[in-house]
Amino acid sequence: MTGQYPTVPRRFALVCYPDGDGTRVVIAWGIELPDGSAVSLSTEGQAIAVCSRADHCERIHSAELVWIDGDLADFAGDRSS
Repeated sequence: MTGQYPTVPRRFALVCYPDGDGTRVVIAWGIELPDGSAVSLSTEGQAIAVCSRADHCERIHSAELVWIDGDLADFAGDRSS
């Protein structure tokens, strides 16, 4: 990716604990865009959130945000192949 934002989107899951036994259930998936905004979609495809930050998606879905990808800020510069 080139231009103003040389990073790739980071993926996240939104999870809840419906049975109270510590088992997480994914209720939505999302991406944090290079400008810091985020988009999420419920697993049933019924709820879409476009937010200024990923933690706002967490609030909308009433769930816990879990990052799937780590810090990818250096990914765009590491294109040796």
